[in-house]
Amino acid sequence: MSQLSFIPFGFQYYRSPTPYRDQWEQDLCRIADMGFNCVKYWVQWRASAQDENTFVFDDIKELLDLADKYRLKVILNVIFDIAPAWFYKKYPDSKMITADGTVLEPLALSYRQIGGAPGPCYHHEAAQIEKDRFLAAAVQALKDHPSLWVWDLWNEPELTTGIKRTLSFENQVCYCDHSQRAFGQWLESKYETMEAFNEKWQRNYSNWSEVEPPRGQAVFNDLVDWRLFMSDALTDDLKRRVAVVKVYDPVHPVMVHTVPAPIFNLITAGSDDFKLAEPCDLFGNSLGSSAWSADLLISAAKGKKIINTEIHALPGHTAMKPKKLDFRELKRHILIPLARGITGFLFWQYRPEVLGHEAPAWGSTYLDGSVTPWLKDMADLNRVVQEHQEILEKASRPSDGIAVLYSSENQIANFSVYAHLDTYNDSVQGTHKLLHDLNYKVDFIHDGDVTKQSLSQYRCLWMPYPLYLNAQICAVIREWVDEGGILLSECSFGALMAENGSHSYRVPGYGFDEVFGVRETWIHSVEHLDHSYHNVTIQSKKTIPLVSRIGFNEDQMPVAGNGAYYKTDIELQEGTKVVADFAEDRSPSITCARYGKGKAVWIGTLLAAAYWNTGDEGTLRMTRSLLMEELGLRPYVEVQSGSVRADLSEWEQDGKLQRLLFVHNWGQETTVGEVKLPSACKMATPWFEDGAETAERDTTRPERLSIRLEAGDIQVYQLM
Repeated sequence: MSQLSFIPFGFQYYRSPTPYRDQWEQDLCRIADMGFNCVKYWVQWRASAQDENTFVFDDIKELLDLADKYRLKVILNVIFDIAPAWFYKKYPDSKMITADGTVLEPLALSYRQIGGAPGPCYHHEAAQIEKDRFLAAAVQALKDHPSLWVWDLWNEPELTTGIKRTLSFENQVCYCDHSQRAFGQWLESKYETMEAFNEKWQRNYSNWSEVEPPRGQAVFNDLVDWRLFMSDALTDDLKRRVAVVKVYDPVHPVMVHTVPAPIFNLITAGSDDFKLAEPCDLFGNSLGSSAWSADLLISAAKGKKIINTEIHALPGHTAMKPKKLDFRELKRHILIPLARGITGFLFWQYRPEVLGHEAPAWGSTYLDGSVTPWLKDMADLNRVVQEHQEILEKASRPSDGIAVLYSSENQIANFSVYAHLDTYNDSVQGTHKLLHDLNYKVDFIHDGDVTKQSLSQYRCLWMPYPLYLNAQICAVIREWVDEGGILLSECSFGALMAENGSHSYRVPGYGFDEVFGVRETWIHSVEHLDHSYHNVTIQSKKTIPLVSRIGFNEDQMPVAGNGAYYKTDIELQEGTKVVADFAEDRSPSITCARYGKGKAVWIGTLLAAAYWNTGDEGTLRMTRSLLMEELGLRPYVEVQSGSVRADLSEWEQDGKLQRLLFVHNWGQETTVGEVKLPSACKMATPWFEDGAETAERDTTRPERLSIRLEAGDIQVYQLM
């Protein structure tokens, strides 16, 4: 059996010093007796290397022995962001420094209770060597234990372990001498010549040692490079860890689990899921229970096995007590990611925390370790999942051929422009929400992965607010459209050019005015600035009314939707079709043009950001008409309801098609949704008793099911 061919279902268990030793055996025995099969332990640098050159893993070994005794598989999560006290005394110059000169002194946090956070600078080579030595010692000491399943080499990769997570120019790291020297080397490797570099930054440096990392809001290319450099530092650190493990343990797989955007970003966190997934054998994250984070995680993993390594089902702290977990919410934590192909689930955590500010929250038991109703529900849900292991591990939902561009460079440029990430995050998340709510399978494609080959897998590419682009990616996209692709883009396409950071004289940029059949002549902000513009941040939640020319409601009135941030004036080329107007003056707001064998849709506002903030039904209907009627892009599974999502997982066994249908009412009211399947269904057998009488077949149209769901409920049906 492959190392990865089972569905882990269990708990994060040990973060030294809790739970305390006298609780270990009874807890692990109960976990196993209730049918769970996996636990996770933290192996912490500060806890296991209290003295220099001494490594003690007695607690971990004892816990591994108990796991083996009770037939539990173990994930060992190695934690480096809490350096030992002796380390800081020996290497005082290893501490990270923020843009405003703050030195990050070691400290204890609510989630790093034994101190030492955030750990050393990633460019301090002596620190890297000490981390290598600790990891090598841990692997050699623990690799042969029979209960070990996976090495998890980073808990939520982030530059400062949350200490400087808040978005601001001042909170960026690291400005120490080690990082600044490394930045010069990184730039030299990327640009090779000073001439090429000065062209990109529009500077006149004479050598790499002169380069000044950006510390505020000014031009854009310097910040893009600076944050990509620190993101690479995070990724390179992970690659170094993977390499150490593979030297001493070529048998056990390695992974990392992340926190998706927008919680973690490329400005202060440095975390890029797509890059972090590459060196791993499997992948995970801490917030995979939402459709957004699950779809992003799956796209980044590129076919690798995925587990939700920390399901945050009972959050809280000493002041804010956790809410009891009911079965419906528990089902969402498991079934939303399961519907998308995530096959592993660990709750944070088994016992409630008792040490520090996270106490007394986060636990699946009562404080004394006794069984809660939700722990019983977890066990019941685990049994159902394990009964269907084979089909769950082999089945998948066919692609709808739609990709959403996820651009690291555009994310950084947006922050440089706005000093926040609302324009970028709301646009990307809003695009996902629009497609999700229309029942499309959403794939994300990273800007570093856009090639002719990668785009050939898709019928449609949606580019949320693509303000910052480069010639290379635009050339690939243009050729793809010419050969039959369908491109959707919001306004300001390529307005900022990566080659030299300048604003394009023509927008859409890079010659895409020919592709879209429009030229932007003026762009209006929702809130125009006064003459004190230096003190104003554009961060508006106002909406801009739109009216469709192709979508109509039940009364045969044009569907009305909303945009956000900008209203754009354009010149239309001959043959460009207007599909929606701005309600204010009836000027074109959405257009569609033919280009070669393909089509290009231009949207003159931030449509997706508006939908993210309002969930407006009219915007959803307008987008449905655009995608399905105008562009012919219908989802593999269609749903006639505004708040029902249906995902069909399929695989073939012995010549027969096996199918699971996941149906989720994400709305606030009980609703009936009609699900249109790609082929007939003779029988729909529910996984859960509370869904037994909710699926009704239409005998005249056997490919249709009528399903009634209460607000927030999610059900699974085995189809025959």
